[in-house]
Formats: sequence, C-alpha cells, structure tokens
Amino acid sequence: MILEVDDLHVHYRTGRGTVRAVDGARFEVPRGAVVGLVGESGCGKTTVARAITGVMARNAAVAGGAIRFDGTDLTRLAERDYAALRWRSIAFVPQSAMNSLDPVYRVGTQLAEVLTLRGGLSREAADRRAAELFELVGLDPSRLRDYPHQFSGGMRQRAAIALALALDPKLVIADEPVTALDVIVQRQVLDVVRTLQKRLKLSMILVTHDISVVAYVCDRVVVMYAGQVVESGPTGTVLERPSHPYTMGLTNAFPDLERSGGELVPIEGDPPDLVAPPTGCRFAARCPFVLAQCREAPPPMTALEDGHAAACWRIAEAAALRSLAGEVATWQRS
Repeated sequence: MILEVDDLHVHYRTGRGTVRAVDGARFEVPRGAVVGLVGESGCGKTTVARAITGVMARNAAVAGGAIRFDGTDLTRLAERDYAALRWRSIAFVPQSAMNSLDPVYRVGTQLAEVLTLRGGLSREAADRRAAELFELVGLDPSRLRDYPHQFSGGMRQRAAIALALALDPKLVIADEPVTALDVIVQRQVLDVVRTLQKRLKLSMILVTHDISVVAYVCDRVVVMYAGQVVESGPTGTVLERPSHPYTMGLTNAFPDLERSGGELVPIEGDPPDLVAPPTGCRFAARCPFVLAQCREAPPPMTALEDGHAAACWRIAEAAALRSLAGEVATWQRS
C-alpha cells in the first residue's frame, strides 16, 4: 500500500463548537490504483484529502489517527519535512483549475517556476519539460505562452493536471476535477486521467460526489457519510452489490442506462449535525431500514468478500435490502 488512513479524526473549531468533520476514517490506497472517495457534500471527503496533503484551514486540525505514506506517518512530520513531500511525492489537483493557476502569469511561466524552484531544473530544461507535460495532457506546447483566461475550462483543467505531474509524484489527489465542466469535456478530462494513470502507473485518490465518475475511472471506492467510512471495496463489487443503505441510495440517485426511463430516487433528509453527532449509526435518521439497534450503537465495519467491507447492523440482509432499495416507495417511507 502506498497510503493508509488509519482511524483519522479531523476537527474544525467554530463558534458553535467543535465540528467532527472526519471521525475515525479508515481506508487504503494500493500502489498503482485509483481510489474514488465518494459521498454527498459535507461528508468529509475533501477534508480527508487536504489532511493527506497537510494543507488545511486555520481552524482545522488532525485530532487523532495516522496517515501513513510509504510507511511514514505524515501526521508526525514537521512542517518543513511535510513541505518537501508536496509536489515531489504528493500532488494535488483542485476542483477549479483557476485556484491553481495565477491569472497574471503565463501558464508556461508558472510551470517553469515549479520545475526550477521545486525541481531544481535549469530554465532551458524546465522549458523542455513544460512542453513535454503539455503534450502529455493533450495540449499544444505553443499554448504555454498564453494566460489562463485564454484557455477553455477543459484546457485549464488539463494544465492543472500538468502542474500536478511536473515533479513525477507518487500519489496524485484530485478533488472534484471535472465538476465545473460540461459532460463532453468531463469525459475528455477523465480519459486523460485514465490514460496518464495507466501510462505513468500513478497512485490516485479521486474525490467526487458523482457515482458515474467512480464507475468510469476508479479501481476501488470508499463511501463516506457524516465523517465516517461506511463502505469500501472494488468499484464493481460495491456498485453492483452495495451492502450499506447509504450506498444503495447513492446508486439510485444517479442515471443508469440499463434502467432507462426509471425514476431517480433521492435520499430524503439531511446529514446529522457533526457538532453533536448521533450515538448510533449516523445514517439512521434517513435510512428506510432503520432498527432500534441502529440508533443505540454504531455498527462495526464488517469484512465481506474480495476486500469489500461495510458498516451496517443489517449487513446479513443486504441482498434483500438491495431489492427494496430499488423501489421509490421504500425511500418515501424513510
């Protein structure tokens, strides 16, 4: 494994109290694999990604657990040592490429700056490497002379990917890299991501709320809800045979070509307040299959077949629950 997130806790200090944004998250990233981190807004997936990079909001802090990268616990590193890993070993692709591209500098200048200041290349070597990176992500090297505003949204996202790959990192974390793009450009950018990952044998974490993106790109998926991992495993297994009601609900909420004409089923209600989270299962208030036990104690993570695991008190009934979860009326009763 290139990365192990072990019982990670990340808290935010707010005027209302301490928000437990990530509360005991556990998952692994196999070397050379793409792992999708999926869940609705506020589930903690971006907080996990930023905790791995060590770049968090001022009011955020890792309150417990470990993040082991190539055997080193990142939570115990001094900031100077952490900074040395960023871009060289761990790179980040933000949701909006404009967040990583300075609007007043040419894109080529920004790439060259990374390559010279962080990579130690001469300016001539940096220019050659910048051209190689642009070709790698499908951009004409002549566009290195342009400013970010002269690029389309898809081109800016490709340029952001080129920046992330500049120093040949071992792990790339992409936070909602295609959310702001139209569906045609999304497909193009995801094709670039898949091709580069296989060609360069990259290890990747892809943060998204979109199940279809996970199905298209990821080898494994980690499903988060209210700061906790509720299910994980090989993508095909989790999406075809989800064992947690929340994952079942997520798969119902996205279009499926095999059930064309079928009604999309939303998960009614809102996630719990993480300043004072509930005692039992955090999905209990929205779950159509809730039992009294679910409200009393959190379910343990149960190992299933082929690296698949889920945390649900009714996991033995998963097959029957999946059948019921496909009916609109089931979720209307929750």
